[in-house]
Amino acid sequence: MKKVRTRFAPSPTGFQHVGGFRTAMYAWLLAKKHNGQFILRVENTDQARSVEGAIKYIVDSLHWLGIDYDEGPNAAELEAFNEASEFAPKEAGSHGPYIQSERIDIYRKHAEQLVDEGKAYRCDCTPERLEQERNEQMARKERPGYSGYCRTRKVSADTKHIIRLRLPDRINLTLEDAVRGRISWENPPLSDPILFKSDGFPTYHLASVVDDHLMEISHVMRGEEWLPTTPWHLMLYEAFGWEAPVFAHLSHILGPDGKKLSKRHGAEALTQYAEKGILSEALLNYVSLIGWSPGSGDEQEVFKREELIEKFSLEGLNKSGGVFDPAKLEWMNGVYIRNLPIDEFKNIAKPLVAEAGGKMLDEQWELLAVHVQERIKTTLEVVPMLEFVWTENLQREMKDAMKGPVDAAKAKEIFEAAAQSLEGLSEFSVMNVETALKDLVAKLDLKMGQVFVPVRIAVTGKKATPPLFESIVALGQGLAVNRLKEAATLV
Repeated sequence: MKKVRTRFAPSPTGFQHVGGFRTAMYAWLLAKKHNGQFILRVENTDQARSVEGAIKYIVDSLHWLGIDYDEGPNAAELEAFNEASEFAPKEAGSHGPYIQSERIDIYRKHAEQLVDEGKAYRCDCTPERLEQERNEQMARKERPGYSGYCRTRKVSADTKHIIRLRLPDRINLTLEDAVRGRISWENPPLSDPILFKSDGFPTYHLASVVDDHLMEISHVMRGEEWLPTTPWHLMLYEAFGWEAPVFAHLSHILGPDGKKLSKRHGAEALTQYAEKGILSEALLNYVSLIGWSPGSGDEQEVFKREELIEKFSLEGLNKSGGVFDPAKLEWMNGVYIRNLPIDEFKNIAKPLVAEAGGKMLDEQWELLAVHVQERIKTTLEVVPMLEFVWTENLQREMKDAMKGPVDAAKAKEIFEAAAQSLEGLSEFSVMNVETALKDLVAKLDLKMGQVFVPVRIAVTGKKATPPLFESIVALGQGLAVNRLKEAATLV
């Protein structure tokens, strides 16, 4: 295989969701698998639709995913566009500029080359004329498309015009797509495409082909929606006399309704997943598996980053789309959280507690951190799980404390008896608390759940918390006893 150079070439016309970034993931994985280069190129030739902040968002999001580009916009280039990112490298490659609006002269030169060689032509048809053509074609029940009116008119370069590629009268093309296998086109319903617009900017078709060639891209990964216009790109490579890269047209990520994932399904910017407590490693892992599998018989779902790189292959890409399931993502995120070294988990959890206004001592973290880590699926659950430690005015789910044989009177008895048992401990340890409360169960002639649930609600306010005995010790003897006595006055 020749040197692998892949690219992610987003358009900054909005804040892309996981569907767009999956393309970057695959391109990056392929490059890393073969010790190649991964390039970021910003395709911003659609100036009217460019969104402020979108380029910075792309760079920041790639970094968050752990995907740092080998070549792409450097810090100075981004600053010139008021899109500065702290993660942009000072130097990034010798094939730049990597923002297309800085490459206009390159595209103009190549468009003019095709005109000089008779492979493209200038067209000055007005919108009114094109609309008239379209209406006449539809009236004749013909497929609408440009008629080629300007092919032989020798439109002057001094007049306002566009440049179109001159398609052959008969088209017969074959593509060996890395995902879809052999694809053939025989006289597809295409008309002469625009290569260069009258506003001085190239179209995607010209710019992407020129850039992929000049940047020595070996593999082009993009969505399957580009398949219908791929013949234009193949004919452009042929017109320039260039070898086309390997194309891999990726299946769509689907929403629950089976349609392409979009904002109507709740598809979100990557920053929102971070805000929802999803770890970047989990998102990278999960999204990579929507449209790719490691191979027949391999049931592994959770991969370290190095394992993804090692196992990734073009052969594992699927032709059919896969559904994005938020619940499955949360499950996988929980696996990643549980697999974190405890100190790394604390480094994530402590700032979340501080941001919520909470304060915990080192010994409280030692008692509770590992138990919280075992119970949550997203980091957003850290604060609700621990807030009982520092909350002054505890709100209790008292209705959950009184079920079955435990009515208000029995709950009051449990609270008072538990307070007395804990207050009498000379050493307030997990083992001693456990022994005291189990002895209380026997004394009250109840089941453990009938005692422990009310006690948990009395001291923490809710049913879902770290283990009861560790939670009580983390609170401290005085506060735990006071909360039990307070609960007894509330029933």
